[in-house]
Amino acid sequence: MKCVILAGGSGDSLWPLSRKNYPKQFMNIKEGRSLLQETVVRNMPFCDEFIIVTKESYRNIVNGQMKAFQSLKYRVVLEGSPKGTAAAIMLGSQFCNQSELVFVVTADNLIEGQEYKDAIIRAKELAKQGSIVALGVKPAKKNSNFGYLLRDEENVLKFIEKIRLDDDESFGYDDGFLWNSGMFLYRAGDLINAARAICPELYDTCRMAKRKVAAIRRTVRFSQKVMKDIPQGSIERLIFEKLKDMKVVETAFRWKDVGNVCDLDENSSVSHSENVLKNHCEDVMVINSADRQLVVTNDIQDVVVVNTEDAVYVSSKERVDDIKNIISENKEKYENYFDYNRISYREWGIHELLNASDGYKVKKVTVFPGMSMNLHQHEMRSEHWSVVEGTATITLGTETKDYHKYESVFVPIGMKHKVANKTDKNVVIIEVGIGEILSESDMVKIYSQESDGTAEDNYVKAANEPVVKLDPAFKDNLWGGTKLRTVFGKKCDYDVIGESWELSAHPDGQSRIADGRYKGMLFNDYLSIIGKEALGWKCQAQDRFPVLIKFIDAKQALSIQIHPDDEYALENEGEYGKNEMWYVIDCEPGAYLYCGLSKDVSKEEIEERIANNTITEVLNRIDVKPGDVVMVKAGTIHAIGAGILICEIQQNSNSTYRMYDYDRRDKFGNPRELHVAKALDVVDTKAYVKDENCEVILEKNDAYTLERLVQCKYFECLKYDIYSEVKIGMDETSFLSVLFISGEGTIETDDGNKTMPYKAGESFFISAGKRSVVIKGTGTCIVTHV
Repeated sequence: MKCVILAGGSGDSLWPLSRKNYPKQFMNIKEGRSLLQETVVRNMPFCDEFIIVTKESYRNIVNGQMKAFQSLKYRVVLEGSPKGTAAAIMLGSQFCNQSELVFVVTADNLIEGQEYKDAIIRAKELAKQGSIVALGVKPAKKNSNFGYLLRDEENVLKFIEKIRLDDDESFGYDDGFLWNSGMFLYRAGDLINAARAICPELYDTCRMAKRKVAAIRRTVRFSQKVMKDIPQGSIERLIFEKLKDMKVVETAFRWKDVGNVCDLDENSSVSHSENVLKNHCEDVMVINSADRQLVVTNDIQDVVVVNTEDAVYVSSKERVDDIKNIISENKEKYENYFDYNRISYREWGIHELLNASDGYKVKKVTVFPGMSMNLHQHEMRSEHWSVVEGTATITLGTETKDYHKYESVFVPIGMKHKVANKTDKNVVIIEVGIGEILSESDMVKIYSQESDGTAEDNYVKAANEPVVKLDPAFKDNLWGGTKLRTVFGKKCDYDVIGESWELSAHPDGQSRIADGRYKGMLFNDYLSIIGKEALGWKCQAQDRFPVLIKFIDAKQALSIQIHPDDEYALENEGEYGKNEMWYVIDCEPGAYLYCGLSKDVSKEEIEERIANNTITEVLNRIDVKPGDVVMVKAGTIHAIGAGILICEIQQNSNSTYRMYDYDRRDKFGNPRELHVAKALDVVDTKAYVKDENCEVILEKNDAYTLERLVQCKYFECLKYDIYSEVKIGMDETSFLSVLFISGEGTIETDDGNKTMPYKAGESFFISAGKRSVVIKGTGTCIVTHV
């Protein structure tokens, strides 16, 4: 199950604890964790990936706070122009396969109790039956800050958004009302299908926005321009209020929506309660976040006091929410107090302001494990760094060396410098800046020629890790089966798995690093860290990774389809074309596939046969057995038949034109889209001719047999049947992909890489370089390079 966390917010409701640039969801409120981190911890037992939707300005905070969760799978969706929960939930859900369960939560709730698990289990049961499910909370009192829903048992009758409640209005539990917690559980396809029918403007604009954004990195940015046409509004108003069949699960856990400072606990980690003294006070709440200040209250009642290092808020409890209007009316004069926090996040770590005055500034600088500042210099200030925790790798000019705890270094004006952390623990430095200008405007970043200016430049490249194991991205195609789970032991809870993308940097489904320092990282992010040099010089001129390798389990026949060539695809789809190779791993008796035409056929006849359902009569049928190889060139009509398990190696493209699909509909009743016009533009009308470069034995001995499966200008695929051991030489021309079809053993390189076990169905990526890959054991693997 995927978890979509809504983590936007203006930062004014808990002022002065929260600020515009550091809102409440990022504050340390519970046991040293922020509300965002607490939300992640609470849902880790149920969800295998988190999609955090937040404002663009919170990018570094989110990534910084997620550093606490090693190897956790997550993505960050940045809204350039927040449009309400409908847009946020729709955009987040589009990163999920249609049959995937999605749990939407907000990052400003405090939840306690074992009943949370029970509510999720019941909601999952209903969602698997096709319902969109809300979690409702028994109202403790009338509250105009919360939305309500009216229910009959588990059926939602209507939603009521936040309104000012009159005294004679009844929204009580006995009348069937629950607070709307803002938590929802559903299958992604059910929500998207509901949006298509109920609010097509939301569906169309979010779908178009997703198409315009290449989701190749962990952080995905939807710019203000991309989002401008998406309708504004809540998910309740735009979709749920018009949904005929929606369910609700009444929760029994303790739920608190943190709306103002009165919702906090005086003894929470945000407050130093030992530095609070109350004298003759009644119903007074004091939150003191300044550890070096004592707060004393005397002879007052019904008051809340919030003290921080730079601001104090005192209010009657009844009018505590007035702070939003106070900020709005006084924003221009007191912007620094309302907007900025003493803590600021960077791509690589944290700055915390300790003290400042004219001519100097003292900061605590934390560099996260495996991260590095950009090389930079200052024109108007010098700095003095003292390491107080960890081992810092510091670059000054052209010299780089390690500095340990209690060692110091001076950075003169104009000196190029940076701090890197090559260890697995935080590095902490006390920085004293002295000069005329102490703001960010005095920093000049210096990028290397290899840098692309992204956040991945701030990762420290791990040494001696040329081999990484990959975890796949799964696809729940309606024609899929269960062999990827039963044959290869793939861990995926979909009912059916059509494809597993084993080596993929494509935005429609990226594989991830399976272990080591970069465990859980998207493959494209990993590639940006190791640099194009690691891909080999044949790849350096290309603007994207060149190949995509997948397993396909076709329980049912796939559609009749075609792929464009590079020229047509780049002009019409914005990506490369698609040439591909099929290697048949297993198949049922009588299985077959189609590749090309059995004779020369005109485009007019092809179009006519699509219309009258006779297109298969002119296709070239190939009866298959395990070990067969078929090369499918761009422009060739083709289809995989039922009962075949295939390894497909292709160009890194998802451009597919569906010509004919047996009038099938998806699991939500929608007809599958056809692309007949584009298919006819690119179709090769000549009869199929077998590629003679396929299936050539190159070497055979007692240790292994080497067979070239296919060779084209885009990739070469070699099959090794290993009986004991094989050594595969490499150089600087290309990376290697090694995909194991059967067997077990170990894989390593001869230049210091650790020995890694392999088994059938596992995929490894080896970066380019003068080294040899040593595979020991028994089994069959397919090795691909460009």
